[in-house]
Amino acid sequence: MRLWFLLLSCALLTFSVSGCTVFDSGGMSSFLSKDKESAYKKESEDRFKPGADEILDPLGARNSDRIVLDDLSPSQILTTLEARMGGVDHEMSQKYFLEAKTLYNSAVAKMDADPGGTSYQEDFSEAARLFRLAASTGVDTEIEEDSFYFAGESYFFADRYVQANREFEKLIAAYGGTRHIDQAELRRYSIAVYWLELADATGTVLPNFIDAKRPKMNLANEGRRVLNRIRIDDPTGQFADDAAFALGKSFLKNGNYLEAADAFEDLRKNYPGSKHQFAAHMLELEAWLQSYQGKEYDDNPLLKADELLKNIVRVFPREAEKELAYLEEQAAKIQKQTAERDLSDAMFYKKRGHNRAYKQYLEKIANRYRNQEVVEEINKEIERVAELPPNPDQSMKWLVDIFPNPEAAKPLINSGDNETIFR
Repeated sequence: MRLWFLLLSCALLTFSVSGCTVFDSGGMSSFLSKDKESAYKKESEDRFKPGADEILDPLGARNSDRIVLDDLSPSQILTTLEARMGGVDHEMSQKYFLEAKTLYNSAVAKMDADPGGTSYQEDFSEAARLFRLAASTGVDTEIEEDSFYFAGESYFFADRYVQANREFEKLIAAYGGTRHIDQAELRRYSIAVYWLELADATGTVLPNFIDAKRPKMNLANEGRRVLNRIRIDDPTGQFADDAAFALGKSFLKNGNYLEAADAFEDLRKNYPGSKHQFAAHMLELEAWLQSYQGKEYDDNPLLKADELLKNIVRVFPREAEKELAYLEEQAAKIQKQTAERDLSDAMFYKKRGHNRAYKQYLEKIANRYRNQEVVEEINKEIERVAELPPNPDQSMKWLVDIFPNPEAAKPLINSGDNETIFR
């Protein structure tokens, strides 16, 4: 009990102010030799840190070498301390890796023999501990690369998803072209989708301090962040389009319509062979229409929606025919809202007596609108306005006449005078 208290006190005292990393290399100098301190600093190099342009992005990268609260749980804190305080030792790294791999294979066999059981989870947790030690003592080696991956797999099967995702992030940050990339991204995709489904099912926004399967806070946000990183970290990978599609659906469900449209547009333009293409077109159309706030605001969502609807009919004729009723409804909505904007502009000019501009907007509405009764009424108004003066009378004409007319001034040089000014 006393040992546990001392270890916990050490962890809390060395917790950094930012909360992203627990141990500070300067604070560890009294505990580590120069060699170990150097190794610790090397483990915290920039390869694990996000770029400067991503730090303020809530969906951007995070320090892959960060400590998560699960690392300080009673079952994990000793592993955290060992991994953080260990120095580079390639012989020990190989020893740890072989022990971990043996235990990992044994745990996989147990899991296959009893898929519904949980006894294998302890073995996976112990394997993850050994893999972390192998990585910390084998920096910049093939063993480190494999240890990051298998530590993530071990935590995944031990139902410690937060730590699993962190290990996969470390793998991708340090070894972007790793041969494990497809499997690592599959795990991260599965974790992110699980978090989003859990957030939808529970609707909870309360902190979590007991379940290692989910983040302590911001469950849905963290799920979306992981999906966003999958499509950015491995844009040509086999799960990039799936991640973009799931991200867009989550944004749409959450009411973040512009972010949803952006995700669907990314999928539509950058993954033309994706199985989600038609669904992405349809959901992007909905996102743009939902993001339109009315005639007093920007019309870009309407323009985007109109262009997209035409593209759907042109590119997916068979699929569009099955959704004909929905598409016609959306087309009518776009037409109605566009006409409302034009009518609002027309009334602006009518009130000021600018009958020529008023007439032009009425003609634009008549050409766009399909309702025959409405068009007939608009044409009657056009005929009436055509007989009115095109522009209002000049107000305060006496004041305008005081000032010279700039158009009446003659040019200093005639247009046909090609003689140079300078000699």
